[in-house]
Amino acid sequence: MMHVDAETWMSGVGSASSEAEWFAMPSISYIVKSGRVSYGLGVFSQGGMGANYGKKSFLSADPVSGEPTGLPDESEVMIGRLILPWALVVNDRLSIGASFDAVYGRMTMKQLVSRQGLFDMVLPGRQTLGVATFDLAAIVGLGPTALRLAGANYAHFDLDKLDGWGVGGQVGLVFRASDTLAFGASYQFETHLEDLEADDASIHAGRGSNFVGIPGSAAIEDFQWPATIKVGAAWQATERLLLVADIKHYRWSDVLDSLKIRFEPDTGGTINIEMYQEWDDQTVFSIGGEYRLTPRVRLRAGFNYGKDPVPENYLQHLAEAITEKHLMLGAGVRVGKRGQFDLAYVHAFEAEETNTNPLIGLTSSMSQDSVNLSYSHRF
Repeated sequence: MMHVDAETWMSGVGSASSEAEWFAMPSISYIVKSGRVSYGLGVFSQGGMGANYGKKSFLSADPVSGEPTGLPDESEVMIGRLILPWALVVNDRLSIGASFDAVYGRMTMKQLVSRQGLFDMVLPGRQTLGVATFDLAAIVGLGPTALRLAGANYAHFDLDKLDGWGVGGQVGLVFRASDTLAFGASYQFETHLEDLEADDASIHAGRGSNFVGIPGSAAIEDFQWPATIKVGAAWQATERLLLVADIKHYRWSDVLDSLKIRFEPDTGGTINIEMYQEWDDQTVFSIGGEYRLTPRVRLRAGFNYGKDPVPENYLQHLAEAITEKHLMLGAGVRVGKRGQFDLAYVHAFEAEETNTNPLIGLTSSMSQDSVNLSYSHRF
């Protein structure tokens, strides 16, 4: 379970706290070992983010008049994997492994964009937030609604549960340099997800609570999880103390230069919106240790740091991936001859960031706490 504490505010306007606080992240796996070969099946949630600021905060208000619109401000991003792992003990020193992954992605985005933001994306020479284009068929099909859209104080995107499937994979190895020292490395390939799609999307445009809805279908184009490189080491410092360290590098810049939305109104044509993201690559440094308190009980602790990959001028209050420092505590307890319970707690220290684009001007903060309880059984 993960608990998220997120808040967004604008000086002189207001503040709002996310109502989406608890997220369940279940996982299950089964591994078979036969001689030098191991294989199995696993299902788990790799990552995600989200926030829900409801329908009554300043984020849902008409940005020109300040009137409430009653439209929601929320998001959800989820990546899940069904993995088929395989590993081989080559010799006493070297083990290699790989996995084939079926990847599922889902996204919800319900967000209001101001008239100034729309003009910024539509008019050439501005476009600091992104680019929006309408083909002729869309303009003709919308008819009088196109004029209503042009004169609106805002547009509200209502994209709910767009989803799709794809594939991914990973390769890795472990090398035991001595009886007390081991090194590991892995490479997780960038996913190949199909476009995330939904048939019941809509765009609202209007003034205050007086708006018109444009129904249609929508897709998030080419949304992927990045390639990830990991290297690490484990040292059995004493009979009871194990020390570990690793470095992970996420290639966000390859997959999150922009968020591409394709909207097809039921009346025909296509509206394309590209919202700039320009995420930086991220390197995460981790250290940790495990102490064997008794033959059945092990205590664990760790810390990691990774610089926030989100540029200030593209910060999205509905995708606040800005935490940098994490503290981990845990314990493992053997039960009987074949069972073990493991408990882990992770605290992401509060981080704060302000979008420096004058068209946005929002400040967001976030902290997280997660607790994971697992049971493993050897048959």
